[in-house]
Amino acid sequence: MIEPAIVVIAFNREKSLRRLLKSIAEASYPSSNITLYISIDASENSIVKETADAFVWEYGEKIIDLKTKKLGLLKHVLECGELTDVYESIIVLEDDIVVAPNFYNYSVLANDFYAEEEKVAGVSLFTYSSEENNFYPFEPIYDKGDVHFIQVASSWGQSWNKDQWSKFKLWLKDNPNGMESILPAYISKWGNNSWKKKFITYLIDSDRYFVFPNASFSTNFEDEGTHATNTGLFQVQLNYDGVIPQFSPISTSKSIYDAYFELTADCLKKWCPSLQEYDFCVDLFGMKPIKNFTTEYILTSKRGVNAFKSFGAKMNPLVQNILAEIPGDEIGLYRKEDLRPTEENRFLVITAPPVRLEQYAKTNRDFLERPTIVIPVLDYQLNDLVVTMKAMKSDRFYNLIVLIVCSSANEHSVREILEGAPVAIKVIINNSNRINDLLRFGIAHCSTDYCSWMQPGMILNLNKIEDVSRIFQGMSQVQVIQGLENEVDQRNYFKLNTSSGRWTPQRANSNKVEAAKLRSEFVFWRRSVVSESDISKLDAGNLFLELLKLNLIYLVAINLGNRNGKKALSIISINELKKSLGASKFQPKRGFRSMLRPFFHYFFRRNVSFFRFFYKESEKLPLVIRYDFENNSFYLENY
Repeated sequence: MIEPAIVVIAFNREKSLRRLLKSIAEASYPSSNITLYISIDASENSIVKETADAFVWEYGEKIIDLKTKKLGLLKHVLECGELTDVYESIIVLEDDIVVAPNFYNYSVLANDFYAEEEKVAGVSLFTYSSEENNFYPFEPIYDKGDVHFIQVASSWGQSWNKDQWSKFKLWLKDNPNGMESILPAYISKWGNNSWKKKFITYLIDSDRYFVFPNASFSTNFEDEGTHATNTGLFQVQLNYDGVIPQFSPISTSKSIYDAYFELTADCLKKWCPSLQEYDFCVDLFGMKPIKNFTTEYILTSKRGVNAFKSFGAKMNPLVQNILAEIPGDEIGLYRKEDLRPTEENRFLVITAPPVRLEQYAKTNRDFLERPTIVIPVLDYQLNDLVVTMKAMKSDRFYNLIVLIVCSSANEHSVREILEGAPVAIKVIINNSNRINDLLRFGIAHCSTDYCSWMQPGMILNLNKIEDVSRIFQGMSQVQVIQGLENEVDQRNYFKLNTSSGRWTPQRANSNKVEAAKLRSEFVFWRRSVVSESDISKLDAGNLFLELLKLNLIYLVAINLGNRNGKKALSIISINELKKSLGASKFQPKRGFRSMLRPFFHYFFRRNVSFFRFFYKESEKLPLVIRYDFENNSFYLENY
């Protein structure tokens, strides 16, 4: 029986590492010949290495591997996977988890039991309590054994043997860019530096699974640095009773789930003989695209007509309604052609108690309402795109989408540049060589609630752009925002002069020379603000003014991105500006206020508090969105 090495993956979180190592030290082990291998990605945080050095390991050799060059999470995990060549089997623990006392003994026995199972590609220590698609509560159907199988890779405590890793490695060599088309939508949105995304693609393509215990031997903390959100949804109760699960072969299991966390049709047929005569796909959550169904029948919560069988939805998990044949019409067995569109998340309201429900609903919004950054790439801008992508910090995944618009001739080169990006990437093709055509095409194909654009070569402030969704979601009156161009921190925050970033059409008419220079990169707007007919009027030069005419543009007092010295690709002339703002409603107010405007404006630009108040009121300027450093939240203020 092989005793696997324990491989800890760390980067810059010494508190997380200390917490994990403490739980490892308190676990039980079958011998004193177990290797602890701590792999630390290159970081400026020297305390992480000191924490690893100070840790006393009493059960065998301790090896500390401090990388001299930063790998990022994808390459780091892949490199650690190669340790199966040295140790035959490994247990991989990222530093934001904690393990149960009996995690090692469980891993040893599970690895031994499933070593020859062709369809098992790895062993999970973790047990999902929420599925990753819509964050519904997840509870597997209990079979004869104490395990279940999911076509999803485990990333919060997992184990591979040499044979399992070698098969994945061979597949990855033939499919270095993965196979996006076969992935569920929720996985395809993950960043390209996700090893888990690649491994799940491999599982689907090769029809393999991870084995999961019904009671978890690890839990995660979602510490800042690894995940886009800290939801608490994936922190689960640990198995403290010390009892090793009863294993069962996957060939006889009736608890096997696909990548959507849906029980497979074959398993349902084993539970329900009345379904055996049908060739069907399972879609109880109603999230699988209809076009992807290849079977004659679909068992789904989507609406349809002429159901061959129907069930209620009173029990949780949903699949129990099928097993118990609960009467009702919430779930039906339909032919594909009899389905019609249905609302998303139909069963969110009946699958969790109110307190937990609020958390699921919030998390779902956080993941779905992400911003999209459109980057139009001309033929000569490939090197600039490299600059943008290299500047992205890859220590975690970021909750936004980058939409690249390029020509078909450059598609292959662009995809190579994007490899390993810590955000979700989409590439669409438009063969125009005009920047405005590419920009309009990208905006028209933005599918998220919030949109912006930037030039290749500019630098995204990924952490702050994640806050864009928080601002829009928390402030319903805010439709368009722009950030500051200078870097902001707590020391200089309240000395900021925000006057140059606060505009109305009237102020633009009063300051035409300055207004003609306004740039629209890193200006975010709600997708609903710009209609389909509006898009045809937009270009890189007039975009700011067109948005300004549609809605107030709020200034958020943080830096969202750096133009990195890139000049405007398209500008608007003074005559074009006059024509654009020619309507009477955009003209500055006349009378006594107009005479005082230059006086107040002088002091407004110099941030003199008494006079800036009068100028703000007379010009009807929008409020400033401020950041509360202490409470990690945003609020509206005059300055």
